[in-house]
Amino acid sequence: MIKLPPDITFVIQLVSFVVLWQLMRVLVFVPMQQALKMRAERTVGARTRAEALVAEAAQVGTSIETGLAEAKKDGAQRAEEIRRRAEADEQAILTRYRGEATTLLGRERTLTESQVSSARAPLESEAARLAESVVQRVLGRAA
Repeated sequence: MIKLPPDITFVIQLVSFVVLWQLMRVLVFVPMQQALKMRAERTVGARTRAEALVAEAAQVGTSIETGLAEAKKDGAQRAEEIRRRAEADEQAILTRYRGEATTLLGRERTLTESQVSSARAPLESEAARLAESVVQRVLGRAA
């Protein structure tokens, strides 16, 4: 059973416990709490920096995508402008050479017609002479 007033050993154990608890608090608990607090601060700081870097990377990615979209749009516009100019140049060249071809064709037709006319006149007289000759041979007299 419990003796009332406790003897001296109880007091010694109680004092030993308080002294040991104070030594442990000073040597172990306080430094451990400080180390955990510093670790938490570093972790929170690193996490905050990481989140800031992720946000910055997202912003840079968005600006790069925007720049690429603008560059694609600009490139498409330039390509379309180049294509239109090429088509206009093509039409101008075709029109010019069609005109030249039409002029050349007209000159060649005129030349060919004059050559045909020149060649036809002697041939017609020769055909008439040959026809007269054939009629004379077949009929035996002049037609």
